[in-house]
Amino acid sequence: MAKHASGKNNYTLSGELIALLIAVALVLAGIIWWATHRGGSDGTDGTEAKPQDCVAGELTLPVAASDKGAGQSLIDAYGASSPVVRDFCVKPQLVDNIADAAVYVAPNTTVTHQALDNAGRTQAVSDPQPAYSEPVGVAGKDKAALDSLTLDKLRFPVADEPAASALVASQVAGNDNDAVQALTDQRIGKIDEFNAEDGHYLATAQDSVPEDLEFSPVGADAVYTAFPLNQNEKVDEDKARAGQDFARFAAEQFDGSAKDQPAISDLVWAAALPAGGESITADAKNANDAQDGADAAKPAGDPGDKAAQQAGALQPENTLFLLDTSDGMAPYIQPAKEAIADAAIDLGGRGKQVGLWNYSSPLNPGVVVGYRQNLNVSPDAESVAVAVRRFLTGGVPQTRQAVEAAALAYGDVDAPTRVVVVTTGTADAGDDKAFEDAVRNAAGDKVDVTVVRVGEGEPDAALEALSAKTVDAKQADTIAGAVKQAAGL
Repeated sequence: MAKHASGKNNYTLSGELIALLIAVALVLAGIIWWATHRGGSDGTDGTEAKPQDCVAGELTLPVAASDKGAGQSLIDAYGASSPVVRDFCVKPQLVDNIADAAVYVAPNTTVTHQALDNAGRTQAVSDPQPAYSEPVGVAGKDKAALDSLTLDKLRFPVADEPAASALVASQVAGNDNDAVQALTDQRIGKIDEFNAEDGHYLATAQDSVPEDLEFSPVGADAVYTAFPLNQNEKVDEDKARAGQDFARFAAEQFDGSAKDQPAISDLVWAAALPAGGESITADAKNANDAQDGADAAKPAGDPGDKAAQQAGALQPENTLFLLDTSDGMAPYIQPAKEAIADAAIDLGGRGKQVGLWNYSSPLNPGVVVGYRQNLNVSPDAESVAVAVRRFLTGGVPQTRQAVEAAALAYGDVDAPTRVVVVTTGTADAGDDKAFEDAVRNAAGDKVDVTVVRVGEGEPDAALEALSAKTVDAKQADTIAGAVKQAAGL
């Protein structure tokens, strides 16, 4: 039978198939649009933000840094992520002054906090996080033999590398006095002023080593924290928010540890600044000058002054608290900590600088020094009050070693310093005369020692012979009063 044409095209698609193809096309179009437009307005998903995401335009984020190399590295990483905050495309930029910045990149030290205070800036967060680190060491024409490297061979570029300068000086010197002296006498302005032809070595971070020089690490890292700052006249709310995003991003990318940076004293950090710490101590000096002026304005026959002199009363001075944290202090440690905290705040309120060391026999393998230079004398009394409450007890009191070290550390400081020793006794007694001579020679006319003798332990006759005042605190509840007396309060 023959087939007859129906008049319809046999290849016509069914309606159901057409609908399916349209749906597939819409899905593919959606995928293509998402792939080309992905990335939220906050720019936190790691993709490149498109111009249409920045509906508010561009925002310049001012970033200050104590080390421009570290600051620029963080700026480059953050800028490469094409950050978008509050619908602004954020463009980070390095600036010179903390007062102009929304973020400050620097080591998390007392000196840094004082620099923020001096610039009138406050942190936007209570717990800023480490954001960047780099090994520090020395660079010269040849690799350095670190076991024979001496301070006199080093040069410190404090304008370019203050953190590296401080850490290298501390690691090579082994004590604060020599480190501060070297940072003062052997400083240069910038790295390009260094001359390697004379056999000297440059203190530097690994990433800043000049061409043709060999780098030798000293076993320490400089660790930088990104401090987001609250707004001021030059930093509006949008920039402050962008600063917080910068700090968050940097902290999330950081894979090191704050412990990579050794603990060194505030004196060394300050000495490595371009001004040699003058800006850090200016406020305290002004306060001391004002107090000196007030004292000078008192009538010469002031009866209160005469009474104090006749009673042998001490006057407040810049003070280093030297706390015995040996096992013998265990029954007394809590009231001793509270007494020192209160006295530190009181002294700070009177315009005096305060510091805190603790001591006992070394408890860790390889450690031979019995004292810890926790916080050297500075205007930051609050940090002393916080730090002293963290101490635990253990070991025996190596009091003489600690007292001699304190006298040596502050005997060359311009302003007079009082060392208040709070102790249960002495476990490292030796030649009394040699000890007394060593302390007196180190202290000169710049350091006086006072002693709070806690508990019923055997007194150290040589220590008391050196002391301008000794106060007994046989019971725990008498320690607070004794510390105040020894501090001249």
